[in-house]
Amino acid sequence: MKPDALDCSFEGSARPGAPRVLAIAIPAQPGPPEATRAAARQQARAALAEALGAWLGCGAAAITISSERGQAPKATLARAEPGDAALAATLAAIGLSISHAPGLTLVAWHPRGAVGVDVQSLDDAPADAAERQRLAALYLGKHLASSRATALGGQSLTAITKIAFARAWAAQEARLKCLNEPLREGSPALAARLAQCLTLPLALPAARANCDRPVWVAAVAWRAPRP
Repeated sequence: MKPDALDCSFEGSARPGAPRVLAIAIPAQPGPPEATRAAARQQARAALAEALGAWLGCGAAAITISSERGQAPKATLARAEPGDAALAATLAAIGLSISHAPGLTLVAWHPRGAVGVDVQSLDDAPADAAERQRLAALYLGKHLASSRATALGGQSLTAITKIAFARAWAAQEARLKCLNEPLREGSPALAARLAQCLTLPLALPAARANCDRPVWVAAVAWRAPRP
C-alpha cells in the first residue's frame, strides 16, 4: 500500500529546484514501540521511492532507499541495467532526509544537493522554562525570548516560549542533518558552517496539524552545490 504522503509548504517551495517535503501520519501500531518505529521507517522509504520514481519516470520499484542507522538515506537503483548510468548518477546526486516524531514522519528530497528535515513534537519539548533556556544557550548559541509572549501574560508566555524553543531546535537539527553533523554544543565554527544552509520553517498540511493546539513544528534546510 502506498503511504498517504501530503506536501508540506515553505517559503519558495514552489520554485524549480527547491526541496520537496512530505508528511506521513504514523498511527501507533499494536505491540511494543519498536513496531511503530519500524512502520514509520518503512513508510518513509516507500514515500521517498514513490516520489523519486514519479519524478524520474522510472517507478518506485526501480529505486531502493538505504536504511543504515545513523546515516542519511541514499537512493540507488534496485537493479542496474545497461544504459542506466545517467539515471544512477542522478539518484546519487539527490539529497534525502527523514525525521520522525510521535504520530508524524517527514521525508525530504532535494535534486540539487544536501537537505535536512526535522519535526519536533511539542509534547517532547522541556516543560521547564529554565531547562529550555539552558539547552538553547548550550546548543543553539542564543537565549530564546519573546516580547510578544511577555505581553500575553505568564500562562501564554510558557506556551509560546515552548513553541519557540521547539521551532529553533527543529531548525538546528535540520541544518545539522543537511551538513551530516551530529548534535553538539554550539560554537562560532559550527555556527559558520550552519550558516551555509538556507533554513525555513515548514507549514504542515491541515490533515497533519491541529489548528487549535499545535502538535508539531518542523523545518527544512538545504544547500545547493557550488556552481
